[in-house]
Amino acid sequence: MRAGIFAMIAIVPASVGPLPMPATTIEARVCGGGTTTIPVPARAPIEAPCHTKGCHASCSRKRFDRAQ
Repeated sequence: MRAGIFAMIAIVPASVGPLPMPATTIEARVCGGGTTTIPVPARAPIEAPCHTKGCHASCSRKRFDRAQ
């Protein structure tokens, strides 16, 4: 029974095949019989978020005097 389940799991990557590559251009047919190519701009890289401890986690922040 376990060998059959393992075999089914092992076949999944082969059945899916390679993933499609992202397109860099779009080709469209024109009514007159030609084709036109439209370039697709690349997305800007995503910037890394702040560190885990936070951007304003230092002790140098201004504190109010509660005595006033």
